[in-house]
Amino acid sequence: MVKNEPLYLIPLTLRQANEFAEEHRKEHRPIAYDKFSIGCVLESELIGAAIVGYPREHRLNNGLTLAVRFIYTTGGRRAYGMLYGAAARAASALGYCRIVAFLPENRSDSGLRAAGWKPLELTELEKRRKPGLLCYEQRLMVRHRCPGVVSI
Repeated sequence: MVKNEPLYLIPLTLRQANEFAEEHRKEHRPIAYDKFSIGCVLESELIGAAIVGYPREHRLNNGLTLAVRFIYTTGGRRAYGMLYGAAARAASALGYCRIVAFLPENRSDSGLRAAGWKPLELTELEKRRKPGLLCYEQRLMVRHRCPGVVSI
């Protein structure tokens, strides 16, 4: 991949994102539901996909938090940062307060850090349940909300 070639973001259906994942990661099990999916394109070829939904962790699933459930690119760190940043902006536009992502310790976190994400400390129980995982978050809204109060 040439450094200055433009990358573009496109919306994906869950089916398209799962097909991309199955094609590039053989151990991937299809994700059954999502909030939204995003793709990264280089020269009209899909080189990355992110699936964003609600977190599976009970402590994080408060209705105001989303999680990057799957992300993979064949286009390097630049595409990872672009997908993480787009996921955070889309979650913010939808009114969510926070987005989180889990990352294996042996993978580089440069894409997350480039997109403005910060490390999040896991509780001792979560560390035992998920050994070898790091958690990152990005706070999306500055103003405070009252928990449990939703005005429509």
